[in-house]
Amino acid sequence: MEYIQNKQYKNVDVYFDGSHYIGCSFTNCTIHISSLRFNYDRCTFMGSKFKLSPKVLLLQNVYSLLPSSMTGNNIVQA
Repeated sequence: MEYIQNKQYKNVDVYFDGSHYIGCSFTNCTIHISSLRFNYDRCTFMGSKFKLSPKVLLLQNVYSLLPSSMTGNNIVQA
């Protein structure tokens, strides 16, 4: 797994799969998730939304992996 530290993302598409984000910030980003092979720690998400692939969207535990500040409006199907 690739480790990405203290990087700032703004107005871009980010593909989480295969990466571990540490101390990163995501502002107005679309974060794509197509597997459960990702992680993040101490990251911030401002105005960003999560785009989940249909196969991941069906897994109940995927919601526990997303930031608690995310609501239904911030989570969409890919």
